[in-house]
Amino acid sequence: MKLSKYKLMIFLVLIFLASFFLRFYGMTANYPFWVDEFFTASQANVFLKYGLFAFNNTKVYFEYHNIIPHILVATFFKLFGQQEWVARLPFVIIGSFVPLAVFFLARKIFNTVTAISASLLTTFSYLQITWSRQARGYVLQQLLILTVFYLYLKIVKSPKKSTFYFALLIFILILGILTHVTFYLLILALVIHYLFLNQFKISSILKKFWFYLVCIFFLLIIFKTGSINTLIEFYNSKSLGANNLWYYHSFLWREYGLITFLAILGFFMGFLQKRKQFSLVVIYVFIHLLFVSFVFKPYISRYLLPVFPILFIAFSYTLTQLTTLMTKNKNYQTLILITITLFIIGNGYKFVNKPKKYYSVNHDFREIANIDYHQIYNLVKQKIQKQPPPVAIIETLPDRTGWYLGYDYQPIYLFRWGNEEGLVNGLVKKTASVFNDKGEKVVSGTDLKLVTDLSDLRKVVKRYPQGFIFIDDWSMSKEIIDYAKENFKQELYLDHYPLDDNPYSIWPATLYSWGIN
Repeated sequence: MKLSKYKLMIFLVLIFLASFFLRFYGMTANYPFWVDEFFTASQANVFLKYGLFAFNNTKVYFEYHNIIPHILVATFFKLFGQQEWVARLPFVIIGSFVPLAVFFLARKIFNTVTAISASLLTTFSYLQITWSRQARGYVLQQLLILTVFYLYLKIVKSPKKSTFYFALLIFILILGILTHVTFYLLILALVIHYLFLNQFKISSILKKFWFYLVCIFFLLIIFKTGSINTLIEFYNSKSLGANNLWYYHSFLWREYGLITFLAILGFFMGFLQKRKQFSLVVIYVFIHLLFVSFVFKPYISRYLLPVFPILFIAFSYTLTQLTTLMTKNKNYQTLILITITLFIIGNGYKFVNKPKKYYSVNHDFREIANIDYHQIYNLVKQKIQKQPPPVAIIETLPDRTGWYLGYDYQPIYLFRWGNEEGLVNGLVKKTASVFNDKGEKVVSGTDLKLVTDLSDLRKVVKRYPQGFIFIDDWSMSKEIIDYAKENFKQELYLDHYPLDDNPYSIWPATLYSWGIN
């Protein structure tokens, strides 16, 4: 199927507008952040306060990870003010471009009909819409990955005419490294694919000046931006060596069985029929799935997001091939494919056929703690205003306190594991700590005060006559949880977010206080 430039432009504009509408609709209601979004807002405020000096400021905690998403949120905070919807807006815009990137990549590898189907599926996917509305960089990672694939394939096709595309590819790869550490998996896939295509030219490539220039350039980026710090922390975090295949198999097969099955068929047919182009995405998907299943211990379904646009492309290619078995008429094939695609979307299973004001991050699996934190901290603020300062706050997530009470609020204590046995979602239950000059336990390398056991809690209560402790993680110290139940006043208990459509998304959380009138 061939579209005129005019019809193609109309289609792409409509896809973008539909994508943006579905992702932005109802978002200005400022639904509460969830855990990682609070952290995004906190890091954005580090950039607002220190600018680029945040990279080498030892007085603040700076994460050399998700740098581009944090800068984007900081920029939007500066332009539109600090609200939840503002933090999410850049990713709504970026997420609206992902279906367009899917279209161009699918058309580059296969054909226009497959591209139309894949872009429609991406536009109306519940999963894609949901993660385009979160203040995290997953859809940015998707967009950059798809763009890299497209540029790389253009370069491979016409290497002598691709100076501009090569420079643009290098730039996108740098953005990817600064967006998420797993972007190195994509670079590995590119290297493997390039060596596979040029296995008889390796010796000559090693003699090229540009090869060493690019290597030096990337090494400088890795060291100067702090990416090397992220990699060192990652490999020293005891988060390696896993067997999460059961979890991701359950997610892909139980929740997305139809898409996964037809995508697998699409991978086989695509590899056989378009081996030179499609082998690149096959290599990347294999490396990514291998990494999250057997290398990285923490497991959660959103780690599969980078491969989902590729699944939609492979899924659509299978549908395209099925239509060729029904009829030889190209126009009828197109009509049948679009009809099947719209039927799948209209059915509503894993796809959105009418806009919603709220999309749950727990729609498929119960994974992310999600309650009405507005309600919790509105009560805290009301109580604090009636108390003589200072009022201590003990929290499992200090970034949450900073968002609601201000990032200069003190005293704040982190309620965390000490040195306990076992894992929580693949994470070791251990927090490295030291004592400051006041005899308080603090997180190593920071000024963040820490409560890990009952003796720490008693010291805080003795030092501050008024305070709150918010407990929303029952894997923490049982003696502290029991002590709070028996000796503190229960101010508020919540266990779910009213708009969450997953009935199993229960997250018990209790706000306790002491000395509060």
